Amino acid sequence: MKRWVPLVLLLVLAVASVGKAQSDGFGIYSGWPTWIGAQYQLSGFRLGGGMAFAGLAAGADFIAFEQAFPVAPGFDLSWYAGAGASVGFWVISGNSGIHLFPHVLAGVEYAFPMQPFSVYGELQGGFGFGLGGLSGVIGGLGFSARAGLIFRP
Repeated sequence: MKRWVPLVLLLVLAVASVGKAQSDGFGIYSGWPTWIGAQYQLSGFRLGGGMAFAGLAAGADFIAFEQAFPVAPGFDLSWYAGAGASVGFWVISGNSGIHLFPHVLAGVEYAFPMQPFSVYGELQGGFGFGLGGLSGVIGGLGFSARAGLIFRP
């Protein structure tokens, strides 16, 4: 096991060094489980928070890869992938507690030509678990999805 540690660290550093992300800027999004949220993104690191179906939620993500789709000249469509974690204070069936959700993510972004904004859609998959009153109430493999609008500086 100890032989793999340097290899894993090298891989993490290599991924972090090529980090490219969605457009930098402020944004709004909606999806599942967060109905409405706001985000800020800079150089591949994204922070967001909002109202979820069962309470409040916040998250941090690192977008590690982005690649443009060669669709047509002037058509700025790209896909991206990364990883992150979200935390929520939720109340479900009279039980309240913290929900943790480490995840991987993948999405697509379209930057409107000559406009200061872009739209995106994203899917996240991971393993969620509850703490406190949510322990044993929720948990296991899960997903989330969002669509949003990013206002680029």
